[in-house]
Amino acid sequence: MRQDIHQKAADTLASEARLDAFAVLNGMTVEMARQLLERLLANPDMTDEARDYIFSSERSDEFRGYTAGEEAGYQRGHEAGFAKGACLVLLMAVAGLAGILLKAGR
Repeated sequence: MRQDIHQKAADTLASEARLDAFAVLNGMTVEMARQLLERLLANPDMTDEARDYIFSSERSDEFRGYTAGEEAGYQRGHEAGFAKGACLVLLMAVAGLAGILLKAGR
């Protein structure tokens, strides 16, 4: 499934028409959609070697729990920061558009 998501993201980035449709469907600018999909492709999952090491029978349950919690916490924090930035850009764009419309209405 993960590979399917990566392939769809790559296909969408390769086609301007698909990228435009993705942006419209998700209520974002084309540039924001491009950045989101590029980021999805740039941040791969954990390597197989790391997964084998962490989930080896030689590792304690505490070690595995700590590692899983650390990764989930980092990922959530990183994604939350990205989402806040994307929302801020969207709000700034809306405010700019409102300002332009107000000036045009005068």
